[in-house]
Formats: sequence, C-alpha cells, structure tokens
Amino acid sequence: MTTTKVCHGIESLQKPGRECPLCSRLVAYRAELRELHPDWHNAPVLDYGPVDASLIVVGLAPGHKGGNRTGIPFFGDFSGEMLNGALTESGFASYKDVASPELGIEPLDVRITNVVKCMPPKNAPKPAEIRSCRPFFLDSMLVSDQTRAVVAVGRTAHEELLKAFELKLKDYPFGHNRETQLTPFLRMFSSFHCSQYNVNTRRITAEQFTAVFMRVREYLNSL
Repeated sequence: MTTTKVCHGIESLQKPGRECPLCSRLVAYRAELRELHPDWHNAPVLDYGPVDASLIVVGLAPGHKGGNRTGIPFFGDFSGEMLNGALTESGFASYKDVASPELGIEPLDVRITNVVKCMPPKNAPKPAEIRSCRPFFLDSMLVSDQTRAVVAVGRTAHEELLKAFELKLKDYPFGHNRETQLTPFLRMFSSFHCSQYNVNTRRITAEQFTAVFMRVREYLNSL
C-alpha cells in the first residue's frame, strides 16, 4: 500500500481522463449513458474546491443525476442538496444565489471528492472498480498543510480512508458521527450517507447530517 503523503497546496497530479479505460463495466455504462443523455457530463468527475481547504468531503461515487450529469461531485441531486445545506450552514461554503440554491455552492473552505470517479450502475461500484480507481483517490488525498479534517460520507468512504492511511478496519469500525484520528494532523468524521433512501427510512435526518459538519467546525475552531 502506498502511504498517502502530505503536500503543500500543489495541484493534484493523477487525474482520470475523460475516456478512462480502466473499468470495462463502467466504460460500457458510460457509453450507454452518453447515448441516452448526450448533454450530460458522463465522464469521470474530478474534485471540486480549493486544494488548501481545511475540510475534504469524501463520498462514494458520482450520482446518476448528480455528479454524472453535472460534472461536479454532490451537485444536482438529493444528496447534493443535503450536502450543500450542511456546508453552507456550517460555513464551509456559500450558495451562489441564496434565493436559488439549485444553482449550487461556492466552496469557500472545502474540497469535495469521491472514492470512485465514474458513475457505477445502481450507484454500486464493484470491489475491483474501487481498487482500479484507488490511485486517483489517493491522489485526491494529497492534502495540503492547511487540511485538518475529512468527512467520510458513508461506510465505503470511511473504509477507503482507513486504507489510504494504512489503518486497520477492525480497529476503527464505521459509525455515524464517529471520529478517527488518521494522522496527528488530520481527523476523520464519519457519517451515514445523505442519500434519499437513508433519509426516507429515517436512518439519518438533515439535522443529524448537518450536525456532523457543525462538529467539524467546532473542532477546527479549537485548533
């Protein structure tokens, strides 16, 4: 396992190209979506936000009508609305237009990324696809010396962050609002995913999701 390094505000070096060929199933699905929706992004979705942000948010993969459609992670679908609300309320982002939140956010002090950069069928990447995309994810985690917190949105993000920092999964089980010190300078805050399914089944509410980011804000203010 390659240890994740700390860099100092440099640009990411490894990015999947628009025609990334690594995962045959995702390539085929991408081609199918391009036929169905030629005006959508339908390509790997890259990080969004400043490289020197205090906070990184990590999700699983682009959503069908979210990142895969818009080209911006967590933008354009239900999960994106949940995340945008939490980030603006906690001060990590501002709405481009408060009267029209559907226009999205300006990331003030947050960078948003995903473990898998391409949209998987049924929002469920296979383990081999997660492994193939891991070099790009590790590159997303080349944090600046200003980054002090990361929010793992969902179990897979939690577990992949542990692997990135060479920590054992059994020692740091996933749980909502659980905190894990990844390095002496970087703390992970884990949350149930803000999917519409999880909200509809009351696994998580908007208030509980936002509370995670308010806790991150409290933590950063204490440093």
